[in-house]
Amino acid sequence: MSLKAPTTSDLFALLDEIAHTLREIGLNTERPNDIALASTAPFCFDTLEFHAWLEWVFLPRMQQTIEQELNLAAPCNIAPLAEYQFATYAEPTHHLLALLAELDTQINAYFDFPMENKI
Repeated sequence: MSLKAPTTSDLFALLDEIAHTLREIGLNTERPNDIALASTAPFCFDTLEFHAWLEWVFLPRMQQTIEQELNLAAPCNIAPLAEYQFATYAEPTHHLLALLAELDTQINAYFDFPMENKI
């Protein structure tokens, strides 16, 4: 059974819902300084907390990738990392985790990665 690929509107709505949920559960942050955002460490682990990276790096880059019709180098698989990172958070992150899992599914369908490349 084949699922219908999401539209750009579907993806933008999902990105917006993730950003809204970050705000709703109190995980939004003020914009980090340019030095923190310029980190070359994976996920800016040396300069940002994971939720700040989601808000200020990941979400804008995903939106830009979709807007500019760029390709991803590999399938999106952010939900497992989010689940690991949010395990210690006091805030309720269940809905956010579900949205990130949905984003993985939708992004990978949108970019049409072969099934053997999906993690």
